[in-house]
Amino acid sequence: MELPYSYDGKIHTPIPSGKFVVGCTDLIGSSKEDGCLLRLFYPTNLQDVYENSSRWANWIPHQKYIEGYAIVRRLIPWLGNILISWAFGDPYIPAVVDAEPCTRQRFPVIVFSHGLTACRTTYSTFCSDLSSHGFIVAAIEHRDGSACMSFSIEKGQNKGPLTKWIPYQPMQFEKDDMPLRQQQLQIRMRECSQTLDLLFKLNGGAELEYISQSSMNLASFKGAMDLSSPVIAGHSFGSTTLLRTLATDQRYKIGLAMDAWMWPLKDELELTRNIQQPVLFINSETFQTAANLDSMKRFVANADYAERSVLTLRGSIHDNQNDVPYLLPWYIRRFTYHSVINPLLAIQLNNCISLRYLRQYLGHPLDDEHSKLSEHYAQWIYQGIP
Repeated sequence: MELPYSYDGKIHTPIPSGKFVVGCTDLIGSSKEDGCLLRLFYPTNLQDVYENSSRWANWIPHQKYIEGYAIVRRLIPWLGNILISWAFGDPYIPAVVDAEPCTRQRFPVIVFSHGLTACRTTYSTFCSDLSSHGFIVAAIEHRDGSACMSFSIEKGQNKGPLTKWIPYQPMQFEKDDMPLRQQQLQIRMRECSQTLDLLFKLNGGAELEYISQSSMNLASFKGAMDLSSPVIAGHSFGSTTLLRTLATDQRYKIGLAMDAWMWPLKDELELTRNIQQPVLFINSETFQTAANLDSMKRFVANADYAERSVLTLRGSIHDNQNDVPYLLPWYIRRFTYHSVINPLLAIQLNNCISLRYLRQYLGHPLDDEHSKLSEHYAQWIYQGIP
């Protein structure tokens, strides 16, 4: 099928490959700016994703995110809004909004941290696909100025809650931005820990004072999660975030770092020894610089406590691990997001590798189909650091 995908007139991200139909809901964990904002992806009892297409989630959460993507591209606002709207259209995610979660079993949990210029929906292919294989995935939207757009809800005077928008904060890349990156990391780490706090409360059936969400009954998540070995995953700056978080929040037991941006950690020599959890790095071929890989090698070489391994997807680009290549028309993708490897194959291999790794460390049975896929396309997978 030619990209982008379309069903019943709706452009959408790829259909999740697992046996569960995926549901999703947006949660705001606090009315204060230092709270956590996330989209929760989870397995449901529904039988057919297509029969519920009328309830699929929007990929663009609000029109302000169009403005955010225009800011990221440094476009004149009025022109940027037109161009971004034209390029993306009105895409959907094959996840059913506010569907009742599956309660037949308890599901392991993944907290996901996005990269620069992204938001809570940018990695919906990854999050929904892993959820369809039996994971509950909390995709954070960081409110540190690194998301294309975000918001907080504050208590207004006489008019009810007020929305405060937080646009992307442009800055020079890998030059004079280190102090601000460190500030952002502190916020991101706090949000990762707060998200795990929120999941523990949801799983325990606690009443949450500041929660804001749509019509879903949050009590249905009581007892739905297996929080014995929480996973933290991320992409790019999100991988930087997860490495720092693993060192400070020992509740996280496993790390999955996709195309990690190591520059903000280049001087933190002790961090490698402070992380005692296993970490898998899945890199793209074009993003990783020699300096970036040198920093990554420290984490692999100093793996005194747990396994650290690195894989590279040959012919891939940085954006092959997010949704953008699947949503843009081919003539835009060809010139701005072109990769040697087919973008669908890249995300399939990325997710397959991720699932095998997570199941191995969680002690779950491995899926033969994932083994076959990795073996069939072994020429696209490089073991180790080039």
